Amino acid sequence: MKQVVKIGGSLLRSSSDFATAARFVASFREPPVVVVSAVKGVTDMLLQLDKTRSYLLYEEVAHRHISIARSLGVEEAITPLLKDLEKALKLPRAEWTSDYFASFGERLSATLLHAVLKKMGVGARLFIAPLLTDSNYGNAEPYALDRRDEIAQPGVVAVVTGYIGRDRWGRYTTVGRGGSDYTATYIGKEIGAGKVSLITDSPGVMSADPREVGEAFVLPFLSIHEAIEAAKVGAKNFHPRTFIPVVEAQMAVEVRNYHSRGTLISSVFSPPPYKIVTRCGQGSCVVGLAARELTKLGAVQLGQYSVKLDIPPRQAHEHLVLPFQKFIA
Repeated sequence: MKQVVKIGGSLLRSSSDFATAARFVASFREPPVVVVSAVKGVTDMLLQLDKTRSYLLYEEVAHRHISIARSLGVEEAITPLLKDLEKALKLPRAEWTSDYFASFGERLSATLLHAVLKKMGVGARLFIAPLLTDSNYGNAEPYALDRRDEIAQPGVVAVVTGYIGRDRWGRYTTVGRGGSDYTATYIGKEIGAGKVSLITDSPGVMSADPREVGEAFVLPFLSIHEAIEAAKVGAKNFHPRTFIPVVEAQMAVEVRNYHSRGTLISSVFSPPPYKIVTRCGQGSCVVGLAARELTKLGAVQLGQYSVKLDIPPRQAHEHLVLPFQKFIA
């Protein structure tokens, strides 16, 4: 059974980043499905390019990718894509053109990673936009996975574009910002994967924002339902549909970087009763299995496992989360 691994754009900024990602992928005993995000910041540039059709901005996008590809010795792999992007500058504007421009980010990064793996001698196949979706451009809904059996084929790394799909007319669509996570879990469900790994620059899901709460720590476990509510209150930037396939297929998801154990998100509820604190206006949002109990102290219930308190995050974390850290660390 193949594992699905998503590599986030924050880990894809330079040629050395792509080399690191390729070595990580090659280290798996059973070659995984790798869902690839665009190079950090490129999607915003491409959406701006659709609005402005600026040749200078096109050159900036092209230069970023050419410099990465040239350092890795795979420049020829992305040349056709960059030519297509240049031609797109002359396209008349339509409801689908924004998604078409945005699609180049994942297409370029996935092509780069595939080329690096092949150069390393790793057996790999490239799959561009295998998600079949409706035509709700900008927030499309997948309904099938094209070439599913080929993607699930054992013994070969399947490099797949995140975030993008195709509608019935063959036009590129996007599933919403942050959609590579959703792409990964959707593919995991479709191929029967037991686990999906979301690889980011963070060691896992944190108990609070470490920039605001110095004592924040990585949570080893989180239930799917707590993760969904954490996303709703802004504790973790998950795509809002990321966990729908997880619930449907009873998969596990891990959030980690290349080296950490990370956070395992599954259908199992585990301690502590209060897991995550994040800033909500002048107060705090608290997520956890027992969050509703805090309504007895004046908290406002936001969801089944989340509430809002009128105290700052540092204080909420100190009194609600830290006392239980010794039981989970």
